[in-house]
Amino acid sequence: MFTTESSIDFAGNENSTTNSTNVFGNYENSTTVSTEAGSSRSNYYVIDQSVMDIFKKILVCGIISPMSAFGIVGNILALLILIRRKPINSTTVVLIAIAIADLAFIATTIVNVVSLLIRIYYPENAKEVTMKIIIPFSVYLSPLPGRISNWLVALVSLERLIAVTRPFKVKQICTKKLMIVLSIVLPLSVAILTSPKLWLYEVKDVTLPDGNVTKIIALGFIGRQKQLFEVYYLVSETLLRFVPMGVIIVSNAVIICVTCIQAKWRRHKQNYVMGKQPSTDERQITKTLLTITCIFIVCLLPSTISRLMVLFDANSTYYKYSSNVHSLLSFIGLLTETTNSSINFVIYVTMNSAYRRQLYLICGKRFKTKAISNTVFSSVAGSATSVNKGQNSHINLSTTDLSTVESSGDIHM
Repeated sequence: MFTTESSIDFAGNENSTTNSTNVFGNYENSTTVSTEAGSSRSNYYVIDQSVMDIFKKILVCGIISPMSAFGIVGNILALLILIRRKPINSTTVVLIAIAIADLAFIATTIVNVVSLLIRIYYPENAKEVTMKIIIPFSVYLSPLPGRISNWLVALVSLERLIAVTRPFKVKQICTKKLMIVLSIVLPLSVAILTSPKLWLYEVKDVTLPDGNVTKIIALGFIGRQKQLFEVYYLVSETLLRFVPMGVIIVSNAVIICVTCIQAKWRRHKQNYVMGKQPSTDERQITKTLLTITCIFIVCLLPSTISRLMVLFDANSTYYKYSSNVHSLLSFIGLLTETTNSSINFVIYVTMNSAYRRQLYLICGKRFKTKAISNTVFSSVAGSATSVNKGQNSHINLSTTDLSTVESSGDIHM
């Protein structure tokens, strides 16, 4: 989405290069050069262009570039941690797929950043770069990883929902084989659903009145079917953005509620029977779910608002926006979505002891010895507690402890 909007913004700025014109202003004949682009879009610059240029430089050079580098390293480490953790359960399969999608998203972000730097510091080459990357990169490949990631996050949220509400059936419902299949089918389905955008635009050679030949971005075969593509655009945005976002919000809200209710029940029972407080693992689960949910919603909010503004703005369409406010939201959305794709590793190792132990194993023997010692001590202590409980009372199966041993696969994090 982002690079498409950047290309449109470039095409709509008649001052960006000598021979460039706004081919999107004339819908009926997209190959005709429009000489009235400036007057037809006099209200486009709601935000002063000089302010936008400063904002772009700060955002692209100062924030997004180092964030992308951090994201590449973080997601590679996340993949190593997830792959090294044995056994690989159903949740881990989806998390590996998410890490791969995040890596792909950051790779496309780096291409976007390079193209933006060229537009900022080498405007004479901006048009050539735009023409080369718009098909298939800008309209198809660039937004694809983000759309795939949305559904993969929704998938892992549903898996966790089943693990919390149906802990004794999660192994039968969310099998490792099923998660592998879904982790392959979902990206392929998203790729097929977004494929019509490959024919949204096309690059054409146009002969100017002075005899020179220039390239322009024109509406392609699909783009010229205005009503049909508007319906497709609404359906695709709903299925690829709004539906998975709703699934994630609802699923995690239910998980948090169930976790809090079970924690409260166990707290009263433990205080009455054994005088113990809720386990650390349980608090880790709750904090991790809250963090993932809040970060996901906040990071997708700017681009979601931009999409809603386009859908409900009578003066905006999928190929032309009514103001550069949409471009501002797109830049902010690029920053927040890059942040979302870059910090998953930090969340894993900060809020989950199992992944933190894997990082210790990767770092060296010193951490390895410490981690193994702690694990053995915890296992011995847990075994002793289980023996004592077995001697004093029967096992109560009416409530499931969310801090189940990680290797059991019943409750995953």
